[in-house]
Amino acid sequence: MVVLGVGRDVIGALISAETERSALLVVSGGQLTAEALIDRLLDDLAALALESWPRWSSRGAPLTPVTADPWLKAASKRAQLGLMPRFRKMGRDVEFRRLSRLIDTAGIVLVWEVDPASATRAHPAIEALEWCTRQGAVVVAALPVEPPETAPYDRILYGAYEFIRSEGAAATRFIAPIGAHHASVVERQVADALAQDADLRGLFVCNAPVPVGAWGARPRVDLLCREHRIVVELDGPEHRAEPKFGNDRHRDYELLTAGYLVLRLTNEQVAADLPLAIEKIRTVVRLRRGSQEG
Repeated sequence: MVVLGVGRDVIGALISAETERSALLVVSGGQLTAEALIDRLLDDLAALALESWPRWSSRGAPLTPVTADPWLKAASKRAQLGLMPRFRKMGRDVEFRRLSRLIDTAGIVLVWEVDPASATRAHPAIEALEWCTRQGAVVVAALPVEPPETAPYDRILYGAYEFIRSEGAAATRFIAPIGAHHASVVERQVADALAQDADLRGLFVCNAPVPVGAWGARPRVDLLCREHRIVVELDGPEHRAEPKFGNDRHRDYELLTAGYLVLRLTNEQVAADLPLAIEKIRTVVRLRRGSQEG
């Protein structure tokens, strides 16, 4: 499979989220030949196999008993000594298949990143990934941008998939200055839900500084409603222990004495029932509106 528009890290993340197959992000940079790239890949597979020793027989179908397999016996002996199970005099094709099966009996997915701008650098990588395909491996070639339809790219472009990414809202592309913290996934979920609510739309801003006290402190809060002086804090599990727990209590005190009403929700509460979290915020807004009108 060839995918255009993304690098190997994005493809690796997609594979890990969608399949139970093992995958390896292959390093293919530099001015190496195809043979050298294959050797480096075999070194990586041997290192992974050594990491999994002695659990070689517990991944899927059982392997052939060690005593009945000379290669497995020799590989086991090297692994027991802390050495990588590689035998450089053996054919690369045989070694590739044996090492791959030690790592995952179902087969390992190899994700190669191919340089789309330099045919000189791309050529050995394409040769190496084609070699892996001939050995029966599942190979994904990732190119950050579409290359020209010339050699060597013409060998892999037929049937390529183009990965189309949306630009995203401005908030997702904003880079905060040093000292500011980025909105978490949960914070963005709540902010998006508030923006879509007819009653609460436009009231809250995300990741906003709040001036408290006469000494110029400006703590940054998760969600701020300036009109009704409401702060919503969304806490992950790290907020349950010191020093964050104590710091949060002091921040609540500062915000309270500055005239802000603080509502704290946990990430788990939001994840379990986002509509309920929005209703809690709505109730606090109505409470403040009532007190301000009275």
